[in-house]
Amino acid sequence: MTKDRRNFAQSSHCMRFFHQTKQSRGTAASLRYPIQQGLGGIELLENRLVLAVGTGSLDRPPLEQTDSVYIENSQIGPSPIVMSKSEIIGGEANSFTITAIANGVVEKWIPSTNSWVNVSTPVSTSNTSELLKLLNLRLIQQGDSIRWKPDESTSLPNFQNAFAIIGWDDGLPQNPPSSEAPSMVQDLRFGQSEGPNSLTVAWDAPESVGNSTHYTVTIANGATSTTYVTTSTSKQFSDLETGVTYTFWVWATDEHGTGPTSTISAAPSKDQTPSFSTVSPWSHDYTLSFAEYEMGAADVPTLQSFASALHNDQWVLLAGRTNGLHGFSGDGIENFPPKYQNTDVWVIDPSTQESWSRSLEDPSSGLNQSIIASLSATNTQSYQDGNTLFIVGGYVFDWTTYQFTTYNALSALDLPSLVNWVKGTDSSLASNAILQTTGDASTDESYYGGFFAVTGGGLERVSQQDDRYQLIFGQNFEGGYTPGSNGVYTSQIRSFDITYDMTSGTLAYDNETVSPFGGDPSSFRRRDLNVFPILSPDGQGGIAESTVALAGVFYNGEGVWTVPVEIGPDGIPTTNNPTTDSSAFKQAMNQYESGKIGLFSNSSGEMTEVLLGGISANTFDPNSNQLSYDDNYGFNRQITAVLRDASGNYQQQYLTDFPDIYDGDDNLLYFGANARFFPAPGISVFSDDIINVDALTTETVLGHMFGGIAADQPNFGNTVASSFIFEVRYIPPNL
Repeated sequence: MTKDRRNFAQSSHCMRFFHQTKQSRGTAASLRYPIQQGLGGIELLENRLVLAVGTGSLDRPPLEQTDSVYIENSQIGPSPIVMSKSEIIGGEANSFTITAIANGVVEKWIPSTNSWVNVSTPVSTSNTSELLKLLNLRLIQQGDSIRWKPDESTSLPNFQNAFAIIGWDDGLPQNPPSSEAPSMVQDLRFGQSEGPNSLTVAWDAPESVGNSTHYTVTIANGATSTTYVTTSTSKQFSDLETGVTYTFWVWATDEHGTGPTSTISAAPSKDQTPSFSTVSPWSHDYTLSFAEYEMGAADVPTLQSFASALHNDQWVLLAGRTNGLHGFSGDGIENFPPKYQNTDVWVIDPSTQESWSRSLEDPSSGLNQSIIASLSATNTQSYQDGNTLFIVGGYVFDWTTYQFTTYNALSALDLPSLVNWVKGTDSSLASNAILQTTGDASTDESYYGGFFAVTGGGLERVSQQDDRYQLIFGQNFEGGYTPGSNGVYTSQIRSFDITYDMTSGTLAYDNETVSPFGGDPSSFRRRDLNVFPILSPDGQGGIAESTVALAGVFYNGEGVWTVPVEIGPDGIPTTNNPTTDSSAFKQAMNQYESGKIGLFSNSSGEMTEVLLGGISANTFDPNSNQLSYDDNYGFNRQITAVLRDASGNYQQQYLTDFPDIYDGDDNLLYFGANARFFPAPGISVFSDDIINVDALTTETVLGHMFGGIAADQPNFGNTVASSFIFEVRYIPPNL
């Protein structure tokens, strides 16, 4: 335990990060449906009515569960779609009975009369003989053909509900599939779909298949069963129950017959993907160590979600909040109390253990209330270019309008002038020390709101040889924050050029582009994420610069994103589709914005992105090397690294935990969310303070992590804005 124990009750907030109630994850048994022989399918045997042999009774074949059959519109065409028994229920059940017609007409081919007979006629008699005739017509066995004609007056969704069936094991021998029939579908897989409680099942075509191929997909969860006939090699399922296991069966049919069945089971989740990539222990020969760093008698602020810069090896801190996690009441003022908006500018020298601060509201700043509000916002986007710090957007309570807003502004701060004023070297802030311009409104619906009205995103420079910048994801949030409220997510990259001259007091931007046009929430609805500048071999002996947005939170309003997004100099975001790409990396830990360290090895071409705690969907057990899922996405004290090799492949590894530090009630503290890392003086770095790991040969202080949110529990505990500082050391091999 340390001597520094905090009274967390002073600023306590319930740790309900995404949910106010904990959801249980249940399971459901899969039910009996066609399962290919030799596959490890799950089968629920139905109850069978069996009368004793020799007592004048007989065995009754079992009835299966009722199943609804949906036909894709592309299958219908100008003529009714003709189907066989096997197309509907596969080759392992003998027959089925049509129980109800959802719409249109179902007809059965009668070879003896060489005609189609309507089997949709409702029962209009109680005569036993007539009922048996109708039942026989509705019984579809091996070799039978049916066709369905949809109701022309029915609206046309993608799939139309055609009819319902009950499978029946009629006791007849089964005919083996034709040798010319399609083989089994390849690489049956699943992935999360857009929208909550959804899954997409996908597959590749069989190795042997005919010309007129279509596929039958059946989904069952132990209570219901539904069958779809489609020409696509994927099918999205929505409105599924989170945590419940669903079993899917897929087989192909062409002009030669029906192929064998392939099966897979999956449970939808709140997250972008229902599973995560493996996390492994740290594999490099060097390691990183973390220790609490003391500032002696110097004052240090409690600060989280702030903007920062380095000037003469001193930290410059402003904006952000001085309390912990926001509240969850129905009152926006109560959840984000304006009194905790940080109006101070801090300068901290960790080497000399000195600190200075001055309020932006000091009359000597000469700033109006609007600029002060914009520089007191939380979750701004910032980037340092030499002696200039750019700040974009951010969420704040504006006292001039008495409203919460996301500021639509780009600010340029002259660091030498600002530091001199904070330290008292200059009695007043230079008139051109802070410049600001307002973002344009969209005139072509390419984006929503003001161009700079973004909070919770990232701001990066395209390259060190370019004045072009990228505003990455985030949202425009207007009004008070309350549970269930959302801003308008940008779901895009906004690129622009900055021209400025601090001496003459000019600041402007131009050449704006956005990608995708209007945004793409299916892949890019992200905020409060770790945005990293990355380096990689350019293939010509040099180094290429780009950006990656890792993970992020609030997938469909409640889960986490898992698949990274890469952004090139053109400002076009790209990401792998985890449904169609089974090798796609799915980040398991540290999805929320945290302190972060970038390291690059030019010799190996590997980029290492160290994520310092924060909030995580999973916790790693270093003893078992297993992940433990946290349904509430709690605060996490584990430090991991996302590694990107020279070929662009990702993996995640566990390094260590933060040092054990306790509060006054002996609660272990969790760190890292919305914190900042500052490289140490003299460290060899590439652009954007990415550390040159090849230049490290001895034990070296890499830098320090400061601030962020400190929590006394992963979930439902107390939080404060942290004043802790952690020293990060590079430990070389064999030390």
